[in-house]
Amino acid sequence: MRCRGERGSITLLFVLLMPALIIGCGGLAYDGGGIVATKRQAMNDAEQAARAGVQGLAIEDVRNSGAQVLDPARAEGAAQDYLDRIGRTGTVVVDGDAVRVTVTITRSMSILPLPAVTLRGAAQARNVRGVISAET
Repeated sequence: MRCRGERGSITLLFVLLMPALIIGCGGLAYDGGGIVATKRQAMNDAEQAARAGVQGLAIEDVRNSGAQVLDPARAEGAAQDYLDRIGRTGTVVVDGDAVRVTVTITRSMSILPLPAVTLRGAAQARNVRGVISAET
């Protein structure tokens, strides 16, 4: 049995909550997709910077002996120059024949009332010349 005062109360609740739910779901899809895209962008930028870094060869060694050895200062400078050109911040570490780059991007939310999210992408590239081993 229903009391007379309850008639239409579900409709009012539905009308008040549905717009908030729709905006929340849309915001989750939009901002969530933006976070995934920004994470991928950070990874792409780190990969490209690492590739730019491994091109920083010690020119003197190449000319004198043909050895393709990384010059740590040149490699770090090349990777950092790439990051500067695209407007990203990150760290560059040269270790032997490898360059490791970590890129950090902060993304603010567009719809959801949440704080900004800091995303990191990391990549490593090695200086490799020619074929390393035969395929079987």
